[in-house]
Amino acid sequence: MNEYIIRNAIKDDLPFLADAVIAAEKGVSDKCNYSTLFNLSEKEVKGFIISMFEEEVECCEFSLDSYFVTEYQGKPVATLGSWIECFEGSMPSGILKSNLINYTFTKESIEFLKTKIHIVNDLIAERAPLTLQLEYIYVSENHRGKGLVKDLIYKHEERAKLAYSTIKKCQVQLFKNNVPIINLLGKLGYKIVKCYKSDNPDILNYLSSNEKCIMEKIF
Repeated sequence: MNEYIIRNAIKDDLPFLADAVIAAEKGVSDKCNYSTLFNLSEKEVKGFIISMFEEEVECCEFSLDSYFVTEYQGKPVATLGSWIECFEGSMPSGILKSNLINYTFTKESIEFLKTKIHIVNDLIAERAPLTLQLEYIYVSENHRGKGLVKDLIYKHEERAKLAYSTIKKCQVQLFKNNVPIINLLGKLGYKIVKCYKSDNPDILNYLSSNEKCIMEKIF
């Protein structure tokens, strides 16, 4: 009997989703860019992430509707978000995310970011319109190796095809040093199609890697 249940995320999941975002941003490192680039503690970051989710802005990585959660014995243990970029006239998710940050984070933290943004500019990648975008893959440590990511990805792909039958591809942006996830996605039909690299010597003080890649699957 399968004890894992995949369901839509609900408001009660927000603390778990915030923890998942932080963990996914860290990847295989100890650096969360929302802490390092905004000069905030992880506790403060968690609060701001929850606040962004509470704004209920659709079609970006901080939309509650974007997430499925895998539940085990009544508790969330895995999650993954997705949306169709620029679907049905929505603004680019990068603009939506920027607006949420500017509305939610403190003035001081945003001013700090402005002094550091040049360090990470080379890793900012645009998202292709009308593609399924996956973001923030996370599984609790005790539940890894059980195929939960594969099931969540298939669930997101299925939902996207129902919403937009002519969708052609799915993309994932991730740091290149996150080898476990890259290998897993490779087994599920995703391939690296583009890489970005920064030669700024300070970047590893703020991000977990100086290289980012886009992985893609054609439907």
